[in-house]
Amino acid sequence: MRWSSRSRSQSASAVSKSPSSAALAPVLALLVASTWLGSLSAVATYQIPERGWATLTHYDLPDQYVASCGCVGDVTNHPVTAINRLAYGSNTSFGPSCGICAKVTLLSTPLAPPPPPPGQPGWGDGIYFTDQDVSSGKAPSVTVKVVDLCPGVGGPWCNATEEAGNSLESYLHFDLAWPSKAISKRFFPGDHDYGVWNVSYEIVSCTTWSGYGDAAALGSDWDQETSACCPANPWPSGTEVTCPPYYDTVGPNAVTAPNTSNPLSKGKHSQANSAASTGHLMTWPASGPPTPPVPVMLLGSEDDQEYVLERGSTYRLKDVAANLGWGLPPLLAGLGVGLF
Repeated sequence: MRWSSRSRSQSASAVSKSPSSAALAPVLALLVASTWLGSLSAVATYQIPERGWATLTHYDLPDQYVASCGCVGDVTNHPVTAINRLAYGSNTSFGPSCGICAKVTLLSTPLAPPPPPPGQPGWGDGIYFTDQDVSSGKAPSVTVKVVDLCPGVGGPWCNATEEAGNSLESYLHFDLAWPSKAISKRFFPGDHDYGVWNVSYEIVSCTTWSGYGDAAALGSDWDQETSACCPANPWPSGTEVTCPPYYDTVGPNAVTAPNTSNPLSKGKHSQANSAASTGHLMTWPASGPPTPPVPVMLLGSEDDQEYVLERGSTYRLKDVAANLGWGLPPLLAGLGVGLF
């Protein structure tokens, strides 16, 4: 299980305080039924058109970082991107869009108008590429692979639903991993950061992506096992099977995700730079001294967590799972959509 690697992590919503972990069970079950399950239909039915228009921003993705899809760390040696939750197809971990490739071309700066023609009144320092600029190759473009999830509630660009687009009415948003050693420092024109761009895109075969010939950059991180899914050239880019939404792989009717593990990544995974990190929850029983820290898998860094507290007590996630009658993975999947 992993969390998106960006600094603008999904905010956690606090669960109501309860007198015991047993009393917590119905509260959490209600939240799961209404909040978690009720939110899935918004990401399960959208299909990315093969070509069209979208919006684009950029974010920092550290080298060798294992992001939401679980693609190998070496994928960061090549151009990669996150996309919004609606297009990604899952609220957490991997989804149907993991591994697909798209050619993205810059078109204009929607928040900054272009300068007026010479000798004409008006003002603006924005940039606009014409159709001729695009067809001639003058407009900057890059072929990227989807490896990460842009949080659905994380600002105005990644929050599209089937009912409404983002702040610029786009249903697809790319969050490009940049700066990147795989993309020119001058990829974005202009003398300052315009924040967001209008772009055109086309879903393309991943054989045209720069990392396709790099065996170490393909597939998912070996150490992530079944919590990762990153096909080399999945539909609609290619013919490989796509990943299911992560939430379809847990529970009584679970489906099995394709095995995309890359043996070349075995042993290379570092907990320090992975979005799936082992943390510790301290438990303070009602009586007696504190127990030792209990290792659990956290969704992000410990700073991102809001634990269920009552009179100085912190409930262990595995105890909460036991009270719900669940295994730990389904509980963590529930937490991944912002229940905490």
